[in-house]
Amino acid sequence: MTLKTEFAGLIKDAVHEMFSAYLVMELENGPTVSKKDDDDYRPPSSEVTVVINFSGGINGGIHLAAPLHSAIELASAFSGEAYDSIVGEAGDGFGELANIAAGGVQTRLGTRFGNINLTPPTLITGTDYKMQYKSNFDSVKQYFKCDAGLFFVEFFFYVQQFKR
Repeated sequence: MTLKTEFAGLIKDAVHEMFSAYLVMELENGPTVSKKDDDDYRPPSSEVTVVINFSGGINGGIHLAAPLHSAIELASAFSGEAYDSIVGEAGDGFGELANIAAGGVQTRLGTRFGNINLTPPTLITGTDYKMQYKSNFDSVKQYFKCDAGLFFVEFFFYVQQFKR
């Protein structure tokens, strides 16, 4: 099993655990997309993205990304409140979902990579922005489908022993 395949499995486990504990809706795995080894890393382009960075035993982070309507529906399902925008409490809720997913991945990685620190969630909305990351990050995106729509969780990372 490759490291990317292993990491995709960790994402799936963490997201399924999150849905089981906090969201009362069906969840289906979609495709897994890995960055090609020779490509520079580019962050996702989505209407709503939450970034949580990792440092310590592994460097990188998690993106939870979705179309606006899916992010609003997920935040609403999480809080039990109906939202019509992603600002305020809805944004906090969507950020907390990313935090839960990142924490699930962090816990699963900790046994292999040691102590991993997380930053608080940062919510980015709209499509007219640019984020710049280290070009040598690798990434695995795991897509999902649920009653709220489509979304994906991307784990972007740099592991010293993984690189050539």
